[in-house]
Amino acid sequence: MKNIKFLVLLLTIASVLTCERDDLCPESTPTTQSLVIGFYNNAVQESEKNVTGLYVIGQDNDDVLTGYDIVNTNELVLPLRTDQDSTTYTLISDTVLDDDGNYESGNIDIITINYTREDVYVSRACGYKTIFNNVVVSVDEGTDGEWILFTEALNDNLTIEDETTTHYFFYH
Repeated sequence: MKNIKFLVLLLTIASVLTCERDDLCPESTPTTQSLVIGFYNNAVQESEKNVTGLYVIGQDNDDVLTGYDIVNTNELVLPLRTDQDSTTYTLISDTVLDDDGNYESGNIDIITINYTREDVYVSRACGYKTIFNNVVVSVDEGTDGEWILFTEALNDNLTIEDETTTHYFFYH
């Protein structure tokens, strides 16, 4: 009987010691990041400026981007597609909806974000994350005139690896 208890204890210790740290992906582990855009005043470029009535919709998606359903904000956080080398969003300022909640009016600019993707192994539990390299944003002002007057990247050959800094500056 002593031998069985000892064997069970030995097997329990061995199984605990063989568990690896990366069997669970901690929330603190960095994963695929989003593009962070700051909105600034075109007249006083050092000054942040809220976009009023901002409404954001992704291409091929009829749903508004979570958190951007007619808001006033000076920052925009956009998730990027990991299955393609570009992502397109419709940004509408001064949005007005009709009584049924459908788009009625506003100023529409369409932005396209182009990049190259690099998949990086994080761990067995977390899998891979995508790093976006050579990020470039272009703006199509549509037929109603532009409200985004120009854009500026944080640096040349922009790489998105974190969300702790503003990656792009939009002046309006």
